[in-house]
Amino acid sequence: MPEKIMPDQSSTIIPFKATCYNPAVIKDIRDVVCPPYDVINKTQQEYFQKKSPYNFSNVLLTRGGDYEEIGKRFKQWIQEAVLVDDDKESLYLYEQRFISQGSRFTRFGFLSLLRMDKDDVIFPHEYTLSAPKEDRKKIIKEVEANLSPIFVIVPKSLKIFKRVYVAYRAKEAFLDFDDFEGNHNRVWKIQDKKTLDAICKEIDKNKLVIADGHHRFEVSYDYYKNNKEKFDDLNYLLAYVTDEQLGLLILPTHRVVDVPLSDEDFFKKLDTHFLILKVSQGELTKKLKEKSIFSFGVYRAGSFYYAKLKRASSLKNIPDIAIYKKLDTYLFNHLVLSLFSVKEPIAFTHDLNEAVKLTHGNKVAFILRPIPLKNVFSVANKGYRLPQKSTYFYPKLLSGIVMRRFTRADK
Repeated sequence: MPEKIMPDQSSTIIPFKATCYNPAVIKDIRDVVCPPYDVINKTQQEYFQKKSPYNFSNVLLTRGGDYEEIGKRFKQWIQEAVLVDDDKESLYLYEQRFISQGSRFTRFGFLSLLRMDKDDVIFPHEYTLSAPKEDRKKIIKEVEANLSPIFVIVPKSLKIFKRVYVAYRAKEAFLDFDDFEGNHNRVWKIQDKKTLDAICKEIDKNKLVIADGHHRFEVSYDYYKNNKEKFDDLNYLLAYVTDEQLGLLILPTHRVVDVPLSDEDFFKKLDTHFLILKVSQGELTKKLKEKSIFSFGVYRAGSFYYAKLKRASSLKNIPDIAIYKKLDTYLFNHLVLSLFSVKEPIAFTHDLNEAVKLTHGNKVAFILRPIPLKNVFSVANKGYRLPQKSTYFYPKLLSGIVMRRFTRADK
């Protein structure tokens, strides 16, 4: 096990000795990394789990609900030195370079341990679901580790982040590879005490918003409360911390809904609040970029439609929380879904082409706009939460870059 970490108990983030894949055993990191558990579908799960017996999906996701098997496999990888502990406490600078809709982006942040029990510092922005939390509770119990980082943001630009990134990006990286989506990933170990202190002290001055990993945060906090006597520093969890930057890209999350109505009845109901125009896919994309209080797209029976709110007065009938009235997902739930007797479950996707493919029978794709980052910050900082599946930060952080194993207090 890693040596005990003795953090400054006032620190929001601390460096740590990560558990990583052993380069002497794993010759190509691309064979073993994978997306986070919650975005891997069944087909992708089979692909990743077959790619290598050591692909990280083999400990992130069960086969037929066998959680004990995951715990045994994780411990076996450690015994066989497939996974090894770093020899020095570090922050891990993680850069992702990627292309979206023809534009190039770069995003970077620091993999660290984040303190969970510090008042008024960490703010969630979305509601969670019970099923994923139950799944992650069983996983954390078996592996006694944080397998994947949560994603948190300082809602402003920090000079120290940019300064450290500029200094390290010209150096040889600890990891350097293109992933399965073609995104370029690089990781550097930061071990210089002066640099570590500067980063941690700057974070201490700021609040943080959870961008992704709400379920893992809640599960880790619950595990800490129930097991804090068993492990050292269990009030910290693995986290990627970034600041406000151009590479913080949010994609929309579209809804595919089963609406058992004829075309005539469906559009008649939508006409209650919305002006509806039949458009091409290209026209819809352009119109959704126009400024409006609330608009969205519809794909039904082979055609695209653009729907725009007719009257601002329609907002008077929804619950009066002013900040929510700027959120498309909230307005969608109250002004659109409420019009129909919806058959569950609703399918969610950030990919427009996938949304179209999922429509058959009575299913309708509702195509939403992305929520601006400033709106996410506004909601979280005021203590409110967005509806489920409101944001999709792209690209996802890869799982398998670093892990954090818990250190037993009696070791």
